[in-house]
Amino acid sequence: MNGPAARSEAFLDIVWRQFRKNRAAMISLWLLAPTFLMAIFAPLIASNQPFLFRDGEQAIYPWFRAVFNPGNAVDYVYNMAMIAFVPWTALALITGAVLKRRGVSAPYRALVIGGEFLVLVLATSLLFLIPGLSPTNRYFARSFPIEEHQSSGQRRGVYPPIPFGPIEQDNQAFFKAPGFRKDQALWQKSNDAHTHWFGTDNTGRDVLVRMIYATRVSLSVGFVAVGLYMTIGIVLGAIAGYFGGAIDILISRIIEVVLLFPAFFLILILVALLGPSILIIMFVIGITNWPTIARLIRGEVLKQRSLDYVQAARAMGASHMRIIFRHILNNALSPALVAAPFGIASAIVIEAGLSLLGFGVRPPTPTWGVLLKLGHDNFGNWWLILIPSLAIFYCVTIFNLVGAGLRDAMDPRLRA
Repeated sequence: MNGPAARSEAFLDIVWRQFRKNRAAMISLWLLAPTFLMAIFAPLIASNQPFLFRDGEQAIYPWFRAVFNPGNAVDYVYNMAMIAFVPWTALALITGAVLKRRGVSAPYRALVIGGEFLVLVLATSLLFLIPGLSPTNRYFARSFPIEEHQSSGQRRGVYPPIPFGPIEQDNQAFFKAPGFRKDQALWQKSNDAHTHWFGTDNTGRDVLVRMIYATRVSLSVGFVAVGLYMTIGIVLGAIAGYFGGAIDILISRIIEVVLLFPAFFLILILVALLGPSILIIMFVIGITNWPTIARLIRGEVLKQRSLDYVQAARAMGASHMRIIFRHILNNALSPALVAAPFGIASAIVIEAGLSLLGFGVRPPTPTWGVLLKLGHDNFGNWWLILIPSLAIFYCVTIFNLVGAGLRDAMDPRLRA
């Protein structure tokens, strides 16, 4: 594109145009969508809680109550994302139409619509934490597949496509290979009639179901940890680069001190002291990886602060914070944005490695690393090594390819 139209094109539009030229990056970006959808809609795909259960003449809805009362915070947030998805879809269609009519380009529309989803998920999560608004799970102690099997047809349930729970055990199905299905003579539950397509683990839990729910943990660790250290790094790097002097020296020394602490071993120490927790993993990755981002942002801000538009903003009386966060960062965020996808891939590998060593998330929460550890301890069960390894490879590869695409798209030497 040449002439005035090219000069008036917004930076994000230029980046998107360049990014689309990278076929591998575009394919990877599209592959992220089903990965996120699988994590969000995991209870709709796989659960041993029936949508509808008929106990004689009575009809109850256990799945609905279970969604609001999961076993951990990660599942709760993803379940609320599933609840918020339907109203967000309607809101996204309206917002997209309004912004398109106003001439807003596709990348900016996508950012606004994505921001609406995050706000809606946060609002939904906080809303249903209020006592009395969230339905209690009065059926927590009941096993509906067992009740249905023992009722001789008097009790019937409608289940998700994969009718197994992520922590549901079967003492007759330890370490069964992919494609295993119990003989009818051994059925003890109504879902025993279904095939374990990815096999089972050491307690008879379905590996496919655990792989689906483990996606939630991996994505959460990646995005929360990277979001935390990106925020810290951007703020401190911008302040150091803009003010310089004693503030720059102080922040630079802090960066050097933090770089001395290896994140992996710090996590091991905290886990040994406090016990395994996904929050510890997110927190430590976040507070130990921000120096790299801070250095990148500091360098960019140092270049930007001497330019004419910054001097003009100062002459007009703009405050330091407005100049930093409203003007300079708009032109200095590129290195941090490029580093984010690579950081997510790295965080996923760190979490899997910690779980492999037994220092990851508390059991029985499903993670890819936990399944790898089972495979490592039981080499004969090849599917416990191959399947989670392929999942980790898949996730890390697509995030790295997206990062590479962003890096090339933001390189002015490649613009045409």
